[in-house]
Amino acid sequence: MIGWWKKQRLEDPVRRRLLFALARAEEELIETHVQNALDVVDAVGDSLTVGRALELYLEALEPEEPRATIIAKRVLARLEREDAERARRRKRRRRSSADD
Repeated sequence: MIGWWKKQRLEDPVRRRLLFALARAEEELIETHVQNALDVVDAVGDSLTVGRALELYLEALEPEEPRATIIAKRVLARLEREDAERARRRKRRRRSSADD
């Protein structure tokens, strides 16, 4: 797709709008993959490791590189952030319980 528009003689404003629209579409596509991969990780629960569930998702959907790497990194980052938030909530609850 990108090869096509690079060969076209587009005016700068049109080329710019097209570039932005393609970038937004790519981000939406990646975010959809991330959400779906997180659903797969959640669905398998503890029966598979996160890494294996992510690997199966990427094998099944076969996104090309570098998209597959971006998806994997975002999934892992999101999971790590969720773990950190849970840990902070537990810590706050413990403090609150100790203060009572």
